[in-house]
Amino acid sequence: MTYRPITYDHVPDAFLKDEVFLRADWLLSDAYGMFGMQPVSGTGGGNWSIALVLLCVVDGISVHVYPTRAVKRQKQRFKRLIREKLHWGPIKKGWCRKEDAIDVFYAEFRNPLVHELAVDKPARARRRDRSITHESAIGKWGSIPEQSQNIDAIDAMTTWNDDWPTLRVEDYEGGKRLKLSCAALYWAVKKMVSALAADR
Repeated sequence: MTYRPITYDHVPDAFLKDEVFLRADWLLSDAYGMFGMQPVSGTGGGNWSIALVLLCVVDGISVHVYPTRAVKRQKQRFKRLIREKLHWGPIKKGWCRKEDAIDVFYAEFRNPLVHELAVDKPARARRRDRSITHESAIGKWGSIPEQSQNIDAIDAMTTWNDDWPTLRVEDYEGGKRLKLSCAALYWAVKKMVSALAADR
């Protein structure tokens, strides 16, 4: 396994190059490395940690690169970046509606200790779709078939297979829940950051 760094040396602004894109690349490299870790007995597989790291990258990029502080509230910046720049597939292939996914990313996955405590309401996507009866979940691979569950191969992909949704509704314990794929989110966030670094 070899992480492929983002290309950002050409970025003329020293702060963006040496602080924002460098640090985003560090975090993406950490997320990449977590895919190869084996869970210790009785612990999780690192899925929540991967999702948190990736959404921290989104948060930081939304402040310093796009749409930046031109949009006043952080929540609006975060959502606008995802809406306008993050790869998303069609609903007919099992993808959750993008507007609903944005809300779930912000309210349920971005900081679950703050947003998903018992005193908080579920994200709008779950409130609106009454068929979703369980809390959202995170898996390392999601819909990616077993033979393709290789982070090095995922990292090398130039286009995403839209048969592998980033966020989808799945059957669960007699009801339904939203399920996030860490691998799909990793690919999409890295692709987005790379594209923004290349945009002069």
